[in-house]
Amino acid sequence: MPCPYVMQTVIPILPRKDRNLVAAKRPCYRTTSRLCIRVEILLKLSRLPKMDGHKLGVTIVRQSAISFEADGLEFEGVVTQPDDGSGPWPGVVICHPHPLHGGNMDNNVVLALALGLVENGFATLRFNFRGVGGSQGVHTKGEKEYLEILAALELIKSWPDTNDKTGLAGYSFGTSVILGHSELYAEADAIALVSPSFRSVEGTPLKESKIPALIVTGDRDRLVDSTQLDAELAGFSNAPEFKLFDGVDHFWYGQESRLVPEVDRFFSDKLK
Repeated sequence: MPCPYVMQTVIPILPRKDRNLVAAKRPCYRTTSRLCIRVEILLKLSRLPKMDGHKLGVTIVRQSAISFEADGLEFEGVVTQPDDGSGPWPGVVICHPHPLHGGNMDNNVVLALALGLVENGFATLRFNFRGVGGSQGVHTKGEKEYLEILAALELIKSWPDTNDKTGLAGYSFGTSVILGHSELYAEADAIALVSPSFRSVEGTPLKESKIPALIVTGDRDRLVDSTQLDAELAGFSNAPEFKLFDGVDHFWYGQESRLVPEVDRFFSDKLK
């Protein structure tokens, strides 16, 4: 894979009242055999996403704007990691919801997972599927999107500060791509699926896989009948863990702080 260009920012995650600070600019450079990294630190902290109810301490994270290639196309993404020198950490790739309904890597669920997992000792990579934002190509209804997931998994594995454990997470459309392509299962050590559709679960090759998996959804999600889903999971050779959240619909607005600890618990158990 060609060496991706990376621009990094170091971001203190502070209590909301302190987010009007501006990080100082401090350029530096480093290279590895797989990555060329240019570091530029300049970010107004008030632009950080607000995760309702998620109590963040003074955690310093480094966000790196990256690009990578797959299927002859270039994709944009962001690697987020702790900046306290405590690595290496397990890496987790996070896949966003449906592009034709406004889904992208800055979705509320994707951002909550990306930052929440980093706070608990993971490095995360979120990216835009083909045809979204600065990523090239056109939407293929999940037929080819698995190719950029494979490339993203390769990138996070080769990242200088990750170890040999890798997780894969998806939300909504992102779960459909994961559930539809068994090629992905050999490249991850654990999978977390947030609000998958019943149709994608019903026909997935994950049924025959031994990879540890977690499925989380809400009892008000109109795309998922939790009773049907629970019955379907019983037919898996290695039944995924299943967590049903009361009072939660498909979009998780205002409920992100309930979701993050569950996904963090699962990945911590399987990857650490």
